[in-house]
Amino acid sequence: MSTRVLFDLYGVFLTRGVEDSLLQITDVVNADAAQQFRQTYLELRPELEAGNISDERWWQQLAQRSGVHNGEISEIARALDSTFELNLQGLEMATTVIDAGYVTGIFANISPGMAQLARERFAWLEDFAAVIFSCDIGVCKPDPAAYEVAAESLGAPVKDTIYFGSNEVFVAAASNLGMQAFMYRSPQQVFDVLDGRNGH
Repeated sequence: MSTRVLFDLYGVFLTRGVEDSLLQITDVVNADAAQQFRQTYLELRPELEAGNISDERWWQQLAQRSGVHNGEISEIARALDSTFELNLQGLEMATTVIDAGYVTGIFANISPGMAQLARERFAWLEDFAAVIFSCDIGVCKPDPAAYEVAAESLGAPVKDTIYFGSNEVFVAAASNLGMQAFMYRSPQQVFDVLDGRNGH
């Protein structure tokens, strides 16, 4: 079976992405400060997720540029930790895909600190043939190089890799590169795509 299957971590196995969790920080700081923080966070995030800066130094820069106090930063970091809310349906789906014989991987833009937490908390990551984290490879989606590394990690050309993601920009970039890319909707959608691929 030559087809490889690649899933995003957020939106497939974890119910919320970082952007969703950023909406929760108004519990920590006022609305104006939260808006400035979110904007600064998203501007600075690629450098962190590419592994170009330590988490500690990055949070320091974020505090300086966003005007949020260090005490509030630690509270915000805890709020972002809520991104680790497991989607059991997604995990059960992936187990079925793996058991069917597909070489299957996880592909995520993620910071070094979050990547470490994920590996500590989720033993099931070891069930996948490859876990491609942006902070480990030095490049983030939607950079084409990230998709090429991911496909190579699974041992197949980009064109033989099916990607399910929850971010429209990332899915479009994968498609433009030649991957068979889909916005993830449900476990049944994955089964339907793979069954169609096999001509069942």
